[in-house]
Amino acid sequence: MSLNHIALGLGILGLSCFVWPIIQRVSGRTPPEAVGSGRSLRSPLWWAGFILTVAAIFLQRMASQQAGG
Repeated sequence: MSLNHIALGLGILGLSCFVWPIIQRVSGRTPPEAVGSGRSLRSPLWWAGFILTVAAIFLQRMASQQAGG
């Protein structure tokens, strides 16, 4: 497995952490948040998605630098 594959996997996982709450709200399984509550930014799932996405970007940059020379 190369760094590109790992970065792609982390990127997909991070994006799914961001998208999952949106899918839940659109489908009506969870109630909408009160305006200005900021609960979504305190969500552990949001932070996991953020960290995984940043890690994927970092690994992708490392992989492109190794491939470039």
